[in-house]
Amino acid sequence: MKKSMGAGKTLFLIVCLCMMGITACGERTQEGSGDDSEVSSISVNKDGSISSRIVEDFSESYYDAGGLKSMIETAIADYKGQDSTAQVTLKKCEASDGSVNVLMEFADYKSYAGFNGEEFFAGTIQAANQAGFDLNVTLQAVSDKADLSSVSKPELLGMGDSHIVIFKAAESDGAEASPMRINCYGEILYVGEGVTAVGKKSADVTGSGGYGMLVFQ
Repeated sequence: MKKSMGAGKTLFLIVCLCMMGITACGERTQEGSGDDSEVSSISVNKDGSISSRIVEDFSESYYDAGGLKSMIETAIADYKGQDSTAQVTLKKCEASDGSVNVLMEFADYKSYAGFNGEEFFAGTIQAANQAGFDLNVTLQAVSDKADLSSVSKPELLGMGDSHIVIFKAAESDGAEASPMRINCYGEILYVGEGVTAVGKKSADVTGSGGYGMLVFQ
């Protein structure tokens, strides 16, 4: 099974089911798919909420969707017990056509990052700078609406009201990592190393073990 590059805790629970023999894992090729329902993704919504979808291959005849659903619900309850302000909801946990599809919603990027134990930010560039994220990077233009062919920290700080997604790509541990799709509510203007635009509002994270960034309107 390929390892997805985000949504760590949910994917960890899926892997646990594999190790216990409840599931039989296969391999899912995600790169190049134009259907977001068939790829693992993180969606940044205009109200600040985050939607996370995990799609992994499994042999349906051996799969216990109820067992996975129970494990995720327990993990959510445990996390809320640690952080009473966190808002995390399991919207869907289904197994069909040899794959499992899990959809979760988080009230904000902090709830997503906290639950999954990942470094993740989604908000304005100004807020990212104030939060202490390192913006000493160079991003390349991927849109005709971009004013410059590339931007570095000084230009980014001048775009304070634009939005940025920052994430720490998961270490692959020697295994091949599947891309994680990032969906934005505005058009993507610039992307960093290891990030490939696949549409005006979507990009795939293909790097591993480093920080990935994209800027959108």
